[in-house]
Amino acid sequence: MRKYERHEELPEPKEQPLQRPHQEWEMDAQGVTTVTGLGKVSFINLLDIFSHVSVDSHACLHTSHPKAEEYQRVLRRAFVRYGLPEQISLDHDSAFYDNKSASPFPSRLHLWLIALGVEVRFIHKRPPLEHARIERHHQTIAWQAFEGQTFANLADLQQSLQARIIFLNQEYPTSALNGQSPLQAFPQSRHSSRVFCTQSEEQLLNMQRVYAYLKTARWFRKVSSVGTFSLGGYLYNASTHFAEQTLEITFDQETGKLVCLPENSKTAFHLDIKGLDKLTLMGNAALLPGYTAHQLALPFVYPDTT
Repeated sequence: MRKYERHEELPEPKEQPLQRPHQEWEMDAQGVTTVTGLGKVSFINLLDIFSHVSVDSHACLHTSHPKAEEYQRVLRRAFVRYGLPEQISLDHDSAFYDNKSASPFPSRLHLWLIALGVEVRFIHKRPPLEHARIERHHQTIAWQAFEGQTFANLADLQQSLQARIIFLNQEYPTSALNGQSPLQAFPQSRHSSRVFCTQSEEQLLNMQRVYAYLKTARWFRKVSSVGTFSLGGYLYNASTHFAEQTLEITFDQETGKLVCLPENSKTAFHLDIKGLDKLTLMGNAALLPGYTAHQLALPFVYPDTT
């Protein structure tokens, strides 16, 4: 960590006792695996901790480090099937966490989840102290879906993943659930009741949630010799008047601007924040891939609007 960088953690919810399905999902990418017929594959897996429901599994070809777009892709599919969870726990992978700064700015994926009303919690201990279940789940998915098998293409592998998830959820007995499958033990886990639809995703995003979150955070950035600094992947011009000074940066929820206080000044200046709009947060919101949706989240339970 550089001398001028002050440490500031991102705000996040406290860990709570789990009491119901879809209260918290764990999401993680398994280390790269060799799949016969396809080569190197990385798998993104999602697990509902309370009910043991295997939410989804997504194969990423020829990469050991899936990009944020791949995580967003599998999350959209999971949200369509099971609804929005209350919270998702993540590790500090660079796809959704800024590992290069002592005062990280939230990633696009992080802010997208907040805009949808899904809280994000980052683990602070290495597995198995945290994320132990998703780590074991990686092994279960591998054993059930692709180890010892050969696949001609990605679509065949993905179909195998989806088929085994249905089996694990509907039929596979779990000792932790007294020999029942997750959906037998918790039929209410078929859907969270918080409906998500790709066609209405933009309308579901609530930017006020993002503004309220950013208001609780602050960041420290050193201005370069040419008067610029970087925040959230965007370059800002602070002017050479503040060159080599450290800025304390906060967010004004009312104006939607960054408030920058130089270390050698008592007067802050304001800058328009960049990349904070619905379309940017949505990223590549293309239609979901055409994998067979074996397990439909029906019947939907719609919230009472009366």
